Amino acid sequence: MDTNVIISALESADSRHVEALAALIREQHQGYVISPVVYSELRARPDWSRYQNWLNLTRISVMWSMPQAVWELAGVRQGEYAQLRRSGNLPRRILPDFLIAAHAEHHGLDVMGFDRTVYDSVFTGLKLVDPMGN
Repeated sequence: MDTNVIISALESADSRHVEALAALIREQHQGYVISPVVYSELRARPDWSRYQNWLNLTRISVMWSMPQAVWELAGVRQGEYAQLRRSGNLPRRILPDFLIAAHAEHHGLDVMGFDRTVYDSVFTGLKLVDPMGN
């Protein structure tokens, strides 16, 4: 699960709040985990205790394993994305986006996230769960 879904689910003023909550309920049978990268992004928030409590309440755990293969894959795909970006009209992306996707692909997990740019561009074999239900 990408960070943006969790933030949207917990922030009632977020424009995607309803969709995030609906997606979490709709897909709850899947059993959720987050990568250490998502955990770190949530941990950096000033209201971390809210997120920590929510993770505990929902029993969403962190899949801590990020072996070298994950880091290698993230680097390779970030390079591929950079090449595509130079020749197209793709937005700039940061390393955590690639690490989250590489972590999921390495462990054979699906990813739920609102921003599909990185996944659609260079992680085409990764199964995506669309929070919007599409």
